[in-house]
Amino acid sequence: MTDKDKKIISYTVFVALLFLAVLNWTTVVSFLQMAWRVALPLVIGGVLAYILNILMMRFEKIWFPKTKNQTLIKLRRPMSILLAIITILTVLVIISGIIIPQLVSVILGLIDSIPVLITAIEDWANEYSEYFPQLNGIIDALDINWSNMVRNIVNVLNNISTSLVGSTLSTVGSLFSFIVNGLLSLMIAIYVLFSKETLGAQFKRVIRIYFSESFYNKFFYVISVADESFEHFITGEVMEAFILGSMVTIGMWIFQMPYAAMIGVLTGVTALIPLIGAYLSGAIGFILIIVQSPTQAFMFLLFIIIVQQIEGNIIYPKVVGNSLGLPGLWVLIAVTIGGGVMGIPGMLIGVPLGATIYKLMKFDMNRREEKAEKTKASFLAKKNADL
Repeated sequence: MTDKDKKIISYTVFVALLFLAVLNWTTVVSFLQMAWRVALPLVIGGVLAYILNILMMRFEKIWFPKTKNQTLIKLRRPMSILLAIITILTVLVIISGIIIPQLVSVILGLIDSIPVLITAIEDWANEYSEYFPQLNGIIDALDINWSNMVRNIVNVLNNISTSLVGSTLSTVGSLFSFIVNGLLSLMIAIYVLFSKETLGAQFKRVIRIYFSESFYNKFFYVISVADESFEHFITGEVMEAFILGSMVTIGMWIFQMPYAAMIGVLTGVTALIPLIGAYLSGAIGFILIIVQSPTQAFMFLLFIIIVQQIEGNIIYPKVVGNSLGLPGLWVLIAVTIGGGVMGIPGMLIGVPLGATIYKLMKFDMNRREEKAEKTKASFLAKKNADL
């Protein structure tokens, strides 16, 4: 059988399988959904292992790098993994400890201040109603019976509690499944980190055996470019988030604005979403501050706009953009497409994925141009030799 016959058979089988998949699309989708649920702990474990690996490698460099003590050498990997996990958990606990208590107090204060705010608006409207007759309609609209409102809120809470009691078993089951999947993902991540060199060597061996040398080289070149892009993106984003959160916290503290620590931490967390993250925290901060002081809220809005200009024109290009080598237009395109396809997770992976595609295209175009130049030079040399 010739190579041409093999290709024809391969294409025929592929078209037949594709045709069967289209005819049984519902079954195929159900199977893919089931496969995704089964593979989800593996996927999360792989992502967690990749993130922990960035910290683990840095801890390994500082864990007695010049020692010859075999005990310390054997402890290098497990201690580095443990320190990486502790570091991430510590950051999450600190962020939660700063944001959640203040956010709860803000929500409770907001609920308490709504009647006062409505009353102040009514008093102001009554005072200026003779100058602005149309305010009478607004006053009537704001004539709220607070006793009835409180009674309605209590009824709503009772209904919610009843439904919560009815769905307790379902909630407990979902929580148990979440905890099990989380622990399983963490165990997978730890196992991958402990044996990453062995797994990497085995994976390379499989690719080398079952595929051509050309495919092997191209495949691992793509993997290396993607790994470089994602690692630079993660480290750059974390550094930029820390810088931006610190700037907002210190600036709000200097100008004596409320909720400086909470909004600063919130800005740092949302800054992990490229381009639009800090605007989200700015909008939330504006809403929180305007309840206490409209003047300070507009001052905060001006302050956050200035910080955004510094972040967009100085911090992000220097800390993240230069490390990725991705032009600003590509960043915008990557965030837009990633967000449209996968929401916030798509925004997070869109930029490093776009950087990977950009670098691969740039390399391929340069290679093709060099090949064309060599072909042209060879042709001209042959032509001159004939003359």
